[in-house]
Amino acid sequence: MTNANEPYVYADSAATTPLSPRALEAMMPYLTTKFGNPSGIHRMARETASALDGARNDMARLLGAANASDIYFTSGGSESDNWILRGAVQRYRDLYGAATPVRIVTSAIEHHAILHCCEALEREGVQVTHLPVDRQGLVHAEDLEEALTANERAAACGIEAPGFAAAPGHTTASAGGDAPGLATPPATALVSIMLANNEVGTIEPIRELAAVAHAHGAPFHTDAVQAVGHIPVDVQELGIDALSLSAHKFHGPRGVGALYLRKGFSIPPLITGGAQERGERAGTENVAGIVGMVTALEEACETLRSDILRISSLRDELVRHLLGEVEDMALTGTPIKCTSADGTKTPCTPACDASALPDRNAPVSRATDDGATGEPSGASDGEALDCSPSIGRLPSIASFTCDDVDGELLVVLLDRAGVAAATGSACSTGSTEPSHVLTAMGIPAQRARGALRLSLASDITAEDVTLLSKRIPACIRKARLISSIR
Repeated sequence: MTNANEPYVYADSAATTPLSPRALEAMMPYLTTKFGNPSGIHRMARETASALDGARNDMARLLGAANASDIYFTSGGSESDNWILRGAVQRYRDLYGAATPVRIVTSAIEHHAILHCCEALEREGVQVTHLPVDRQGLVHAEDLEEALTANERAAACGIEAPGFAAAPGHTTASAGGDAPGLATPPATALVSIMLANNEVGTIEPIRELAAVAHAHGAPFHTDAVQAVGHIPVDVQELGIDALSLSAHKFHGPRGVGALYLRKGFSIPPLITGGAQERGERAGTENVAGIVGMVTALEEACETLRSDILRISSLRDELVRHLLGEVEDMALTGTPIKCTSADGTKTPCTPACDASALPDRNAPVSRATDDGATGEPSGASDGEALDCSPSIGRLPSIASFTCDDVDGELLVVLLDRAGVAAATGSACSTGSTEPSHVLTAMGIPAQRARGALRLSLASDITAEDVTLLSKRIPACIRKARLISSIR
């Protein structure tokens, strides 16, 4: 066990983050004196309603949304994901008839909030296609194109399904349109692909994928729970119709999140009752939580560029040390400086500087096969500058596989040694099955069971990295020793 005088290092920020003091301060009035229900009409109600309106305006601005009315507040990412999936299915049936086959396309590495909801929808007759990913966890546009084309071929065989009543004179809708009774409904009700993976940190080429979906008339949703507050996210630049987020991933309070719905793309409510959220999501709004969430996101965006550079630099230092110190250990996800496509160590490229970081409102670039992204800039002596730490994967996440190691045993040993880490998604704790993300990436089950995810805190320091570099190899050696004794 770690010495009581030595600091405990928190490296599980992908699971949750501590509440920002600034967010807590902003919340306090709405937990104490400003407690009015924003649906009322008296003075105290108007006070909280004004705070709610202000938060909605600020959230729209921070996400690059065109209208404050595009923002709906929820209880978190899981509710937002379920709402968009179930809402898109019901919207499709409302538009094109209850008997018209409904099809959804998603990826094999989505969060369980998406995958489990899709499983439930399949039991209700919805057809779900799970796109494959490559060894880095990337979804490819050609696979989406193929899936959407396959849906169109299938739809062409049964477009006159019983119950579908086409209104005369109507033609195919544009992506996300709400015109009822179209003569030729799009074959796919929704495409949902996450912006950044919660286990390996890979950032998906969302703008490219959304363009493919729209070319086939399908609306596009992205689960951005892990991305918002950590990389630049602009819904208009990404060209998406819907986005989910959760406050506690960027130092906001737990139990609050949001769903962005582009104007013109409306879905039925998931929770019915009162007329809150313009009649789209019943339940008295969590004003304190909403104010805290928006304050935390504002704070994160203020230092986003510098945080990306600082955290990814420390993350890279940690990766280099661990791969050099521990045998049979490989990085998973998009490569970073000094790693190759298979996660092993390679010669370094020039360090990324702040001038190469994306602008606050710039779209996220897609990582190439060698880990570089977008247009290289700032290179010297004709050498391309590798800025993948800030673009190709989330800055804070370093994920590995360790041969001959049980991941859960390793996490227990790390905890005793003073490190909070994870073996995969926090939502999968207790499962004996290997990570579905790593399995989808083609990593053998035996190796996937030795997964280790380090997600660094926003205030990570060089001293913390030194401690991690010392404690993690020691715990891996101990885990291997215990496993060999067994």
